Amino acid sequence: MTLLRRSLLLVPALLLAPLTASARPPDCTNTYCEQESCAALCLEAGHIITCGDYGVCIGSPVAQPSEPQASVQPADTDDASEAVCREPEARG
Repeated sequence: MTLLRRSLLLVPALLLAPLTASARPPDCTNTYCEQESCAALCLEAGHIITCGDYGVCIGSPVAQPSEPQASVQPADTDDASEAVCREPEARG
């Protein structure tokens, strides 16, 4: 191959190289997804997801909890002596 042919092949490669980097969607942030629809693509931890999957987007209804997930109640203990430390009984 001549030098001219090599340089002509190099020019399209250099011109097209930046286009591959621009194909990456923007990062999922609240400021980005609050301005986009739920179907807009974004990048979260190296995975391409939608703003709807991220949980912040225009037109998404606020999700109401379907049922309580956990409740805090003191546990009833039948035998209070189990919580007391004592010496083992001597065998003799």
